[in-house]
Amino acid sequence: MAGLAIAAAAGPALAEKVVPATKVMPYLDKFLRLPPAERSRMKLSYAILRDGKPMTSLKAALVEPSGARTPLPMNDEGFFERLPTLAQLEQGAKIAFDVPADLKLGSAMDIAPQLRPAVEYEVRDLAATVDETNAVIGKTAGVMAFMAPKFSGIAFLKAEGGLAVFADGRAQPLPLIRSGPYFRPEDFKGAVRVKLTKTPTKVAFYSGKK
Repeated sequence: MAGLAIAAAAGPALAEKVVPATKVMPYLDKFLRLPPAERSRMKLSYAILRDGKPMTSLKAALVEPSGARTPLPMNDEGFFERLPTLAQLEQGAKIAFDVPADLKLGSAMDIAPQLRPAVEYEVRDLAATVDETNAVIGKTAGVMAFMAPKFSGIAFLKAEGGLAVFADGRAQPLPLIRSGPYFRPEDFKGAVRVKLTKTPTKVAFYSGKK
C-alpha cells in the first residue's frame, strides 16, 4: 500500500476539505487510459488516512465542475467502494470530505489481483495475473517506476496451507508466511494447479523473493 499527503484545495473555509481527485487517487487516470484488456487482472483501491490509519466513517463526495455531487461510500476497511471515471478525472473533478479544510489527511493506494477466494487455482491464471500487473505498473509509474513495487507471486490470506500440483501428479507444499501460504511461479516451474487447505479470506500480491 502506497501513501501520500493530501493538501487542502480552495474550498469553503473550515467547512470541508476539497481536493482534486487526481491527488487523492494518484495513477488512477493513467491506469484507466490503458486498454481494459491490459488491466483486467488487477484493481486499484484507495483509502483516506489520518495519522496513518484508514478513516472508515469518513463522508466524501465527488464534485464535478458543474457542481454535481455523487457520494463516495467507503467499506469497512476504509477503501472507496466507487472510483471516478476517466472522463471525470480529466474534467477536473474534486473530492469533498466532511472534515475541516485544515485537517491533515493522507491517501493510500492498494494494488490487488482480480482473483476470487477459492480452494483451487490454475497456475496459468496466477502467473498471468502477476505478469500483467507488473506490466501495468511499469506503464503507469513513469519516471517513478524504479520505486514502484514488483510482485513475484500471489498470497492466500488465512488459507492455512496449500500444494502446487504438477502435470504428472506430483505435489509440493507451498511456502508459508504469517498471513498464509503464497505461490511464486518461478519456484514451481511446471506446476499446473494450486490447491489450498481452505478458502482464503483474501487474495493478495506477494512481493518477496522467497
